[in-house]
Amino acid sequence: MNDYIAFSAYFGAALTLLVYLLAHRIGAKLHHPLANPMLICLVIMLILLLVLDIDYDAYNQSAQYITYLLTPATACLALPLYRQIQKLREYPLAIVAGIVTGVAVNALCVLAVALIFRLSKADFVTLLPKSVTGAVGMPLANELGGTGGITMAAISVTGLLGNILGPQILRLFHVTDRVAQGVALGCGSHAFGTVRALEMGEVEGAMASLSLVITALLTVVVAPFLGNLL
Repeated sequence: MNDYIAFSAYFGAALTLLVYLLAHRIGAKLHHPLANPMLICLVIMLILLLVLDIDYDAYNQSAQYITYLLTPATACLALPLYRQIQKLREYPLAIVAGIVTGVAVNALCVLAVALIFRLSKADFVTLLPKSVTGAVGMPLANELGGTGGITMAAISVTGLLGNILGPQILRLFHVTDRVAQGVALGCGSHAFGTVRALEMGEVEGAMASLSLVITALLTVVVAPFLGNLL
């Protein structure tokens, strides 16, 4: 079965899409913060792979078309940004300051964890891009001597937590400005946070899209220097 799946061009992609549609319907019916479609989809996919004894590499190979769509899907995030370009012109310094602060806080948090638990340099650079979209974070970690697979897991966990808990945290700290909400979600939880921001509104989605891109660019620039701190 694994051989059939590996050589199938559509099995993995079709299975993933069907499971996500099911997860989306479940999430819509439950109306609970933890009933997140992405989280539900992840759990169902893991169960299916284990029960059907499907090798992950075989599944991943047959689902590669979804991976190919990641780049054009990211490019499409420019559309809400274009529609809300006036907001960017109104608050350029505040937006840039928020993104730079987010990148700095992420780096300091990872550095603190590395120092407390005495992680190696390889472990440090593996976790460093956890708030960057996977298309950038995984190759960046590999380039710096980290483990891309673990980086992708850290990116997924970070994104899921931001997608699920982000709005609740913003309400807890009384962050009501739509621009600030978008910047926080995009900078802290990359594409997952941007998806949630788009659900909240077009202004939030546009700011999250911008934050996602600039966060990735800044991380790529500063990561090699930060990697030498350990």
